[in-house]
Amino acid sequence: MFAASVNEADNSSPEDVIAEYYRLVSFEAGSRPDYKSLRPLFSDDAIILVSASAGEVELIGADESIERIKQKIDAAGFEEFGLRFTPTNIDCKITKTSAVCVSVVEVEYPGLDTKSITSSDLSTLELQEGRWLATTSGLFVKVPTITRPSILSYPTKPKDATRVTGRKWDRPLPFLAQNAIDLGYDLPKPFGISIIPVAMRQDMSLTGLEISINDRPVRNAGFVDFSTPTSRSNSLLLKLDAWLFPFMNIFGSVGLMDVNTSVPVLVQGKDLMDAIGIGAQCDGGARQPEICARTLVGEATPSFGGNSFTVGGLLATGWKKMFFALPFSYTWSDLDGKNDIFEATNISPRIGVTGDVGSWGAISTYMGATYLDTKNVVIDTLVLDTSGSGVPEIGDTTALNYKIDQENKDKWNYLIGFNWNISRTWSAQAEAGFGGSRSNFISSFTYRY
Repeated sequence: MFAASVNEADNSSPEDVIAEYYRLVSFEAGSRPDYKSLRPLFSDDAIILVSASAGEVELIGADESIERIKQKIDAAGFEEFGLRFTPTNIDCKITKTSAVCVSVVEVEYPGLDTKSITSSDLSTLELQEGRWLATTSGLFVKVPTITRPSILSYPTKPKDATRVTGRKWDRPLPFLAQNAIDLGYDLPKPFGISIIPVAMRQDMSLTGLEISINDRPVRNAGFVDFSTPTSRSNSLLLKLDAWLFPFMNIFGSVGLMDVNTSVPVLVQGKDLMDAIGIGAQCDGGARQPEICARTLVGEATPSFGGNSFTVGGLLATGWKKMFFALPFSYTWSDLDGKNDIFEATNISPRIGVTGDVGSWGAISTYMGATYLDTKNVVIDTLVLDTSGSGVPEIGDTTALNYKIDQENKDKWNYLIGFNWNISRTWSAQAEAGFGGSRSNFISSFTYRY
């Protein structure tokens, strides 16, 4: 349940750990407990007995325990009077790796004209990585209703069929939340608002090119040689999400998208003459136009922007500190200019681990892969320098009006990232994608309520 403070030495005894807990939950009139220092004393898998009856046992975790302390102080008005816990006796049975402690505690309300209350608390602790961590605790059991057990007779986690309930979930979502709470899971707040900037660079594949030369009829253009095109995009998204079930999140987002593409182009002069129907002039004779022997080089730079819309979801599960998540989404855009279509499908399986960083919250690190399939139709014009061609039909410049299907070259790449839960309300995230011909960076800042 609670561990030695980060300011204590690693060899603190179980008695020191328990005494530190009582010190931190004590406070003078007009103040409150030191919650920031209190949280690091709790281990992640804490089990705290709050109440028990013949048919029901109520257990809660570390975060909920602190919330209960806050709620009781607010409801009872203890802040005005203060509260003091004085352990008069801490009796522990200790082995090399575990301990069972019974504490006799005097509880006082300095600002109230009332007698102090004596209670007895039962705690079990384990030695992990050089620190004593309490794993279970029964709080405020009146003396003398408790007898000190042997270490072997008191389990650190409940193993019988006794009904166990946690705190009551009073939010409309997620469905089945109370079932998850009763099984000991701690759920995030159900609704979220996120700001998400995205930057991406990737190589593209081009197919289905149709071209019109100087406003002549559209035709297939196998004679145009495209080198590897590169696309760079930047987006800024506003995302709304909700946990529909404890294992499933759904979301939608709107945003602004800006895409710039660079496409190197090579056209042989003879092929251009053939395309406009006068290729016979390139006969190799003395009067052959100069352009027949030229290679025309250009760069198409289609760019477009507009509003993007995304719908998707996330499936998640975990075991102890490990987790697996599978986000999936579909994006389409209302683009400006002459671009007819833009759509993208994204699936990103990832696996990670979550670690508690005390009063700084919790950080999850993860790795995985991303499948991204983007498709768009680009309609644009490329102007080639044909000066000195000597051909009136071509002139000094030639406009290639083209329509082409464009999609990303490599569908998969790798990813690494982290998510920092600063609190139950605020979180920040960053993720980098790499590998193949695509690289990207995504970050987000989220408010949950």
